[in-house]
Amino acid sequence: MRCSAAEALITFLSSNGIDRVFCVPGESYLSALDAMYEHPTIEVIACRHEGGAGFMAVADARLTGRPGVLFTSRGPGSMNAAISLHAAQQDGVPLLAFIGHVTREELGRGAFQEIDYRQTFGDIAKGVLEVHSGNRMIDLVAQAWRLATNGTPGPVVIVLPEDMLADDVEVDAPSPLPVPLKPGPTSTDLNAIQQRLSEAKRPLLLAGGQINTPESKAALRRVAESWGLPVLGTFKQQEVMANDHPNWVGQVGFVMPPLMAESLEQADLILAVGTRLGDISTQGYRFPAAPVPAQDVIHAYPDADQIGRNIVPLIGVVADSGIFLAELGKLPAPTATGERQAWLDELSGNYRSLGKYSPIASEHGVDPGTVVTAVNRYASPDALFCLDAGNFATWVHRYLTVHEEQRLLASASGAMGSGVPFAVAAGMRHPERMVIAFLGDGGALMTCNELATAIHHGINIKIIIVDNSVYGTIKGFQEKLFPGRQVATSLTNPDFAAWAESFGVRGYTIDNADSVESTIESALAEDGSAVIHVKQDPARLNAFSA
Repeated sequence: MRCSAAEALITFLSSNGIDRVFCVPGESYLSALDAMYEHPTIEVIACRHEGGAGFMAVADARLTGRPGVLFTSRGPGSMNAAISLHAAQQDGVPLLAFIGHVTREELGRGAFQEIDYRQTFGDIAKGVLEVHSGNRMIDLVAQAWRLATNGTPGPVVIVLPEDMLADDVEVDAPSPLPVPLKPGPTSTDLNAIQQRLSEAKRPLLLAGGQINTPESKAALRRVAESWGLPVLGTFKQQEVMANDHPNWVGQVGFVMPPLMAESLEQADLILAVGTRLGDISTQGYRFPAAPVPAQDVIHAYPDADQIGRNIVPLIGVVADSGIFLAELGKLPAPTATGERQAWLDELSGNYRSLGKYSPIASEHGVDPGTVVTAVNRYASPDALFCLDAGNFATWVHRYLTVHEEQRLLASASGAMGSGVPFAVAAGMRHPERMVIAFLGDGGALMTCNELATAIHHGINIKIIIVDNSVYGTIKGFQEKLFPGRQVATSLTNPDFAAWAESFGVRGYTIDNADSVESTIESALAEDGSAVIHVKQDPARLNAFSA
């Protein structure tokens, strides 16, 4: 059939299951927007900032297992979106970022808003593909799709010169891309792993973000139970296993309580699955240590380039996380020993002791632990939690219990401003579920404008803003490294409850411990969206500092 290159692109996306794209509309890809008009199966979400749009696409990819799709205009639009490409790269999330560009005749002339995207995104994206002829549209976008989803998933940029989108092209009837084969472990791998796991007295399973489907999480649980393995989540991966499961022993973070860090270092074997073993997940390449760890390491990951990159494993297996765990779960496990059980009990007990909250009286404001524990009581059993970046998150990681049917979306990139866009995308994908976003006052004023997008589309989200009027993480480091010399960390904030009311959203304020329980209960029961302004005690910046 004959059609425009823009129509061919949108038809291809629709035929491969894309039902939602996020954007800030721009003149450089108007032909693509017009083609979306002819495809009612694709919902176009116009956002208030390209950074917010990109974060929504990242969250949507996490929730669907398909690449998230972002459209931006050239120059400023693409630069605003760069933060979300970085987040997708850091988290290993497939993202297709389509950027409208100058006309082909203008390329290389320094035209209005022209950027060399290969140079700009070459270190962030897995690939930057420019479509200079409409006849190449489908094969290049198919190539981008495969690149975004294979190995370590990540962002791919597709550059669309605006005049190219109007090219008249001949295309075949649309058909979905074939499902790629995922690598699995060999019998030799499994036999060696079975032998080493059987010998270990204090093994630890380090579970990464590529354990991201219901099937892979179920396989993780089966392996942990049958082999008696403590499971430690990597940075921001609190959702890989139910936090009330006896084999769950916490997650790695910037701040590791001494009680947890010292006991974990007694492990004699680390089974790392679905993680690249980066700096935070290894506590600065100390656990396991780089390049040669003190313990034996078995590393299973779908991208061969990541195995041995930082840490030399005893056994490296190029395998999809879910397939690897499913195959490992089929092997007979040895009879549990008292030493193995005592090891699991020790780590589990440490985690649970750290998660017990004892109310602390605050002279000025509220200790955030009281808020998080109240959320535990009133959140729905299948709630979706969306976590921004900031010092406030230490309370969420310490005291929030993520149950089997719940999810927690957070970005390992540490990007402030992800919380509200994540929540908007989650509310769109699952309008039947409760969506709760936790953010600090710093991140709140970066992308809270996307509350307008939620309201426009009738999305119900609850936003909890922990306000200490400082950039808390930076202030904490300044106090440690340069005592008494604080610079650029103090903030002046609006009344967030009143701000919410200006959007037509119910606003709540918590400024003392006595109001926490009733306010959280009422806010989470609201029929529509709600914003809860939590005035934090500035003396309690970190949940692990006391």
